[in-house]
Amino acid sequence: MKTGAVISAAGHKSSASTFNPLMPIGGTTIIRRIIMMLKQSGVDPIVVITGKDAKELEKHISKLRVICLRNENYENSQMFDSICTGLNYIEDLCDRVLVLPAKFPMMLPETIKKIMNSSRPAACPVFDGRRGHPVMISRELIPAIRSYDGNRGLRGAFRQAEMDALIEEIPVDDKGIIEAIETDEDYARNRSTGRVSMHPVANLFLECDEIFFGPEIAQFLMLIEHNGSMQTACRQMNMSYSKGWKIMKEAEKQLGYPLLITQSGGAEGGFSQLTPKTKDFLNRFLNMEKELNEKTEELFFKYFEGVLK
Repeated sequence: MKTGAVISAAGHKSSASTFNPLMPIGGTTIIRRIIMMLKQSGVDPIVVITGKDAKELEKHISKLRVICLRNENYENSQMFDSICTGLNYIEDLCDRVLVLPAKFPMMLPETIKKIMNSSRPAACPVFDGRRGHPVMISRELIPAIRSYDGNRGLRGAFRQAEMDALIEEIPVDDKGIIEAIETDEDYARNRSTGRVSMHPVANLFLECDEIFFGPEIAQFLMLIEHNGSMQTACRQMNMSYSKGWKIMKEAEKQLGYPLLITQSGGAEGGFSQLTPKTKDFLNRFLNMEKELNEKTEELFFKYFEGVLK
């Protein structure tokens, strides 16, 4: 079962909050720490909703293989609006979605994995009797979440009578699920926290005369297929159009065939889509990458079990 995530990092207006996802914490930044913990747990794809200081934030996380969507109206909208934007985008990319604001960098990877072990339509962690983040919802519940028009955001959507009974509450020994970093005091108290635990990261690359295919172009092709637009895919990856065109042409040169079917302009506007041959190649790469990551995890515990803390 494929689990994705939506992280709200748009910086919606709050009189009490001085939150900035780029604040340093434990040797990295708040937003990178959250993304790394999700990735460590096998979460993919990860959609980050940006708004305030969007360009700086998108550049900061551009190498982490996440999808950036920008809420240009973040100052006049609520966090729930950003979450719904992410849910709308990710709905057909995975089976279920973890949803959280980018204010909970202290949660543990073990908590994320416990939530992902749930087979219920929805799940959330509970510490000391309090529900926390992230919340997990199945794809089937996304339309009901988006249709909520109350003023209590995601919590209100979940407490709708027809949905609340579906949620599995998962007890965890993890105060980080309820410990948001929103004020200067929160930040001062947690800035020296420990680093993310050691874990393996393996990247798959393919080579003919030179390396031509890897994680970056794989995500690029997935986004083109989902959006129908090479330009949109470039924007979501914080990549210039010229760079996107370059890596595409280099891959085509090594493979010996075109990767895209494109159409420019016209009454319907332009579009790009993967050729059947490209879809097959991409699926083979993604399946091999998935198996490689599973083997990497096994080898990591085999060789490093004695030094893990």
